[in-house]
Amino acid sequence: TSDILGQSLVPTTPEETIKIRGKAARMESGELLSNFAAGNIYTGKFVKAAISPSPGAELDWGVPFTTRPYSLKGCYSYAPKKIDNATDNYVEKIGSTDKAQIQVILTDWDEPFRVATSTGTFVDVKNDPHIIAHGVMETDVDSQGKYVEFECVLDYRDVLRKPKYIVVSACSSLYGDYFTGALGSVMYVDNFEFVYK
Repeated sequence: TSDILGQSLVPTTPEETIKIRGKAARMESGELLSNFAAGNIYTGKFVKAAISPSPGAELDWGVPFTTRPYSLKGCYSYAPKKIDNATDNYVEKIGSTDKAQIQVILTDWDEPFRVATSTGTFVDVKNDPHIIAHGVMETDVDSQGKYVEFECVLDYRDVLRKPKYIVVSACSSLYGDYFTGALGSVMYVDNFEFVYK
């Protein structure tokens, strides 16, 4: 929950009725202080909200992890809307269908990665030399209220280095880090498990 200047936004909540077992996570893209905010979950911790120089948040991505899974499996349900919020670099996305993303990043960082949305500091998945493996699933398909099974197979760039951290993240709007997406896109995720071969 974010509470900034008296405005409360709860983009991610536990879900007890639409689930497979236990509780699911419900993510909904919305708005806070006139800025777009994607619903998301990630392994790590929320550091702080920022209002100046521009609205955003600081997050520490990653938790200690030392094994090498083959994949991440689970289930999701997605109800995307048409993108109605975009920054200048993504204005061509207006009117297209929003996308959800689930990803896994296995790294040998010495500490969690400090994401800062207000300054555009994000993990460079393609070029970060500390990334050992990456797996991703993206979709813009409406699952019509049903759960769909997924599997993110990790693409290993190095099989010799020992992992230190893992990031598992999911979001209801793929370009949410860039304040771009659709108000009201909703994603549920449940039943995550690592597969080892």
